[in-house]
Amino acid sequence: MSLLSIGSFALAVLLAGPDLLAPLVARSAHGAEITEAPRADQIAIAPARVHPGADLRVDEFYVHIPAGAQEPLTALVALHGMGGSGEDISRPLIQRADAERWVIVAPTFHYGDWRDPAQLTREAGTHMPRLAAFLDRLPELTGLSVRRGALLYGFSRGGQTANRFALCYPEHVAGVAMVSSGTYTLPFASLRSNDGDVAMPFPYGVANFPDLFGGAFDGSRFASVPFWVAVGSRDSDPADVPQQWTRYIGDDRVERAERFTGWLREAGLNAQVRVFPDVGHGETDQIRTAAMDFLNGASAH
Repeated sequence: MSLLSIGSFALAVLLAGPDLLAPLVARSAHGAEITEAPRADQIAIAPARVHPGADLRVDEFYVHIPAGAQEPLTALVALHGMGGSGEDISRPLIQRADAERWVIVAPTFHYGDWRDPAQLTREAGTHMPRLAAFLDRLPELTGLSVRRGALLYGFSRGGQTANRFALCYPEHVAGVAMVSSGTYTLPFASLRSNDGDVAMPFPYGVANFPDLFGGAFDGSRFASVPFWVAVGSRDSDPADVPQQWTRYIGDDRVERAERFTGWLREAGLNAQVRVFPDVGHGETDQIRTAAMDFLNGASAH
């Protein structure tokens, strides 16, 4: 199937054909067809329509529409690691996404030095709003009604992005599956220590959210987001992760996954961690299947 790289109006013209304008007017007046009646606050409806099974590229985003698309769609946001791409991380997920009738949304982000907290903060100020804005545009781009809460799957650097996107935009997230992340951002403004409370600015915590994102951290919404955190048992070399996070969450990926999940549970979240035996820093079919099973459960709530 060919991949289209076009703007939203040209996309609609090419996929809908010469009869675009009449249905566009009709759908603008009456909304897209819906096979069931979801709550109004869960979906957004758009006028134009693309055919099921389409592969699209809009700006830095790869989008795959499931062949058996049924409205309202659920978006599966796939977030790649360092040096990867949206299409690369999506490819092994397409069969399962089609079976679940999820639309895949996969940006290609050009990440900088993930060991530099200042760089992570700068990227959060650009990547997070772009992803949120794209999810808001998805009904317009596809012509299909889309549920408000997306499912997030991220590997390594992409897992960190999933973690921070859920903190910044919890209203956009129905569930998060993170694999082999090296750093985490905790949902706290401070942590208590033997020396008193320790401030937790971003990307360690949420103390300075108003300065960075224009509003306070919404802890009540975030508390409704379930998390699944995975790591390989052999992904445990402290030299592979930046040590600025050690005082908060430990010094290797296995310890950090376990401690992060513990912090989420303490904050009242539904969070679980799974350590995969004899796996290093990488994705496996077993990990992907377990992650998709978790997200499928999250999408049902």
